[in-house]
Amino acid sequence: MNVSKESRDFLDRLSVYLFASGKNEKEIREVTGELEDHLHEAEKKGKSVEDITGLTAKQYMDQIAKEMPFDKMGVFKYALVLIFGAIAFYVMGDAINGTMDYSWIIIIGLPVMVLLYGVMVAKLFKYTAEKVLSKKKEFTLLILLAGVPLAGMGGVVFLDQFIGVTTVSLGTTGRVIGFVLCAFILIGVSIWSKSLIMILLPILVFVPQYYIERTSWSEETQLMMIAMVFPIGFMISLGISILQMWRKERRQVA
Repeated sequence: MNVSKESRDFLDRLSVYLFASGKNEKEIREVTGELEDHLHEAEKKGKSVEDITGLTAKQYMDQIAKEMPFDKMGVFKYALVLIFGAIAFYVMGDAINGTMDYSWIIIIGLPVMVLLYGVMVAKLFKYTAEKVLSKKKEFTLLILLAGVPLAGMGGVVFLDQFIGVTTVSLGTTGRVIGFVLCAFILIGVSIWSKSLIMILLPILVFVPQYYIERTSWSEETQLMMIAMVFPIGFMISLGISILQMWRKERRQVA
């Protein structure tokens, strides 16, 4: 159904806000679909979004969110996918490096940091949905947030080096099996999320790291180069994924 750009932007922002608030995807589509019908009819009479809602964008989003039930199973599903995806990425790196030794600090700390990151992402999505921000500002906020898991995991690893005691240790066979399982998990997450980032990120991070560690460079140079690989790989993966989503959105609008 054809609606103005203002109405389409509002519907998209409402969808993001409700999703970040833990609402069911099917119910979100029903709510936004019904609102789209009202907006379409209202625009014929020269009315705006606020004329229909009777509230500001943020007030209306809050009101709708309060009226809809919290999708516990949906949130649980996304939390599991997020945790398994992050753990698979982390463990795959260890399998490649040949050091799969884990203490309780790592076993507990990694999932906790992932969940905290997920909560922060949801908060950011709600913030960007309730305010009209430029794409540049949204992208900047997303990049800044991307540094959170890196810093968090750095803290967990730092703590592990001082007080961590190895609880789980895998040999060669375990590393091979772990690598294969992690690869399947990352591919599965990418297919499920319809995004390339979980496939691209390991390739862009671990392949350069593998070759850097086998160069004749000094240890300091290798560490510096490896430290640069993750943010660069993340930026490239994120950019490709955003481009993929943008093209999909353009096709839907067309």
